[in-house]
Amino acid sequence: MNGEKIVVTGGAGFIGRHLVQRLLSMKDDVCLTVLDNFSVGRRDNLAVIGTNGNRLDVVRGDVRDEKVLDKVLAGADTVYHMAAVVGVDRVIAMPEETWDVEVNGTRTLLEKCECFGVKRFFLASSSECYGKYDIRRLPMKESDAVVPNTNYGKAKLECEKMCAEYGSRGGMNCVGVRYFNVYGKLQSFNGYVIPNMIWQALNGEPVKVHGHGRQLRDFMYIDDAVCATIKLAESKVEGVYNVGAGKPVSIMDVARMIMYLTASKSQVMHVPIRRPTDIESKSGDNTKIRQAIGWMPVHDIQSGLVKTIDDYKRCLDECSCNMRASG
Repeated sequence: MNGEKIVVTGGAGFIGRHLVQRLLSMKDDVCLTVLDNFSVGRRDNLAVIGTNGNRLDVVRGDVRDEKVLDKVLAGADTVYHMAAVVGVDRVIAMPEETWDVEVNGTRTLLEKCECFGVKRFFLASSSECYGKYDIRRLPMKESDAVVPNTNYGKAKLECEKMCAEYGSRGGMNCVGVRYFNVYGKLQSFNGYVIPNMIWQALNGEPVKVHGHGRQLRDFMYIDDAVCATIKLAESKVEGVYNVGAGKPVSIMDVARMIMYLTASKSQVMHVPIRRPTDIESKSGDNTKIRQAIGWMPVHDIQSGLVKTIDDYKRCLDECSCNMRASG
């Protein structure tokens, strides 16, 4: 096989789909394989991606299936592990499946990657690894002691530890990121605050804010997240890095900004929080990644929202039903 072979697990999901598109657009000679079970991500998320002469294979399968992994990993140089049980609502409803996919799936994938001589392994982790955090100590730093307080956060932290173990053996470069609140075009409504608020504002519905709305989040536009992902995976750095804008904004301010940018007559409606951790504030220190690879986010919250809103307006009529049902 000629050229570089890249495998993206979960490549039909939100971040994965954008990652695949960026990789195909920037590389002239690449064989890219997407492995996805399509439990959330949709196959037609990939059908619209132009390959520009590159080769894109899409395989339906699970990261816990060793036979499938044998098929897709043969000859692979780089693996981006994006597969996960995603969306707050799904994670809450499926705690055992979440743990199994994250921990057992990642362990199986790492074992197979080592067997097939994969050179680079990228892990999509989460800011939920930090757990409960004193707002006076923000922003969150990679050097902090982490005590996750959700099943999802605990599972992701376990995956980080496994990556560190495999990376320490010297045969495979392993790097991971703790994504903060990534948002942007094509994101589903599956428990995510920004797409739901945009939909509500565009349709004149009450814009729902969970809790008091003063909780802070570190929102990161999808294009910036993908750029950081590729730069880290292609570098020789190891360890775990925060990927966030580093400029927290309150949920209430996001709601107001969305209503302003959509010229909506909607009103804010406060609704109960879904879980205790929803009321806590998050903000990531991105000093480590800036110093390691020179990455900086390009979009602030307003410019990212403008692009996201424009995309939702375009697909309001044709995509609304599909996006509500999938990721």
